[in-house]
Amino acid sequence: MRTTVRELTELVGGELRGDGDCEITGVSSIEEAMPGDVVFAQDARYLRVAAASAASAIVGPADARNTGKPLILVDDPKYAFARILELFAPRPRTEPGVHPSACVQSDLRCGQDVSIQFCAYLGANVVLGDRVNISPHAYIADNVTIGSDVVIHPFVAIHQGVVIGDRVTIHSGSVIGSDGFGYVMVDGIGHKKIPQIGNVIIGDDVEIGANSAIDRARTGSTEIGSGTKIDNMVHIAHNVKIGRNCLVVALVGIAGTVTIGDGVVLAGQAGVKDNVQIGDGVVVAARAGVIGDVPKGARVSGFPARDHCEQMRATAALQRLPELLKLIGRLGDRIAALEGQKTEDDVERPESGG
Repeated sequence: MRTTVRELTELVGGELRGDGDCEITGVSSIEEAMPGDVVFAQDARYLRVAAASAASAIVGPADARNTGKPLILVDDPKYAFARILELFAPRPRTEPGVHPSACVQSDLRCGQDVSIQFCAYLGANVVLGDRVNISPHAYIADNVTIGSDVVIHPFVAIHQGVVIGDRVTIHSGSVIGSDGFGYVMVDGIGHKKIPQIGNVIIGDDVEIGANSAIDRARTGSTEIGSGTKIDNMVHIAHNVKIGRNCLVVALVGIAGTVTIGDGVVLAGQAGVKDNVQIGDGVVVAARAGVIGDVPKGARVSGFPARDHCEQMRATAALQRLPELLKLIGRLGDRIAALEGQKTEDDVERPESGG
């Protein structure tokens, strides 16, 4: 891939400073940059480091000063750099068609330029949109509907009745629509399984990381809103409803019948108990345990999760606990000494009589 700084500036809608004809052949981090690479600097501190690197050009903030290298000035350097990365790493495509080893059941309905690869399985009455890419060893059960421009990576399992929107990516090993974890304790029998007869609905522009599991609803639907991004090894239980443009980071666990608003961030290893409601724009910090409703716009951390600032104050106080225990011990010794002195004075002082 070869381009120029001028062409990249036009691509991201930025302002060019310096040699627009400078040739760009790659993208890189600042630390690993070579001649011909373009890098990005989020602020003035990184801009100085980028200027001293071997990179040929820099994507920087709109208020950046001259660095001696060609500059592409934008309001959001990180987003602009992401667009440039797309140019150098276009979405891989495979040849349309059905591989002879694929097992496709009856009534398949598919759009144009669909690719069904080696040893993939598609059940009855599956619907595929345009340009769907089904990778080797993927399993798609009966009555699944998949929109256009969807990529299903190897060893993904999509169970019966799942509905997937457009431009969705599901990475290897993920399971969509497996049974929810529902049992009732019956005397003399033990744990009796509750049938899970609902489905999963995934909106547009969703990405699901490797080895994640999204359970089907007991009744109705488990729902993932459009634009939401789910990391690796995330578990989303039955009847959970996640809003639009949320971020669910690795190792998060969400119990059944949780409702999550739009723009929510669940950081790594956070856990949410069942039947909880989380409002729009909430940020749940890493390893927090949410055991009650969280209002719109809140930032929570700790276990049980509470206001982040309050939790930080509590954590700071906890760090002083050894020092405070020593202080309490010294104060206890002084009180005991004072009380002992008072007792001796009472014994030595004769009572006044009439």
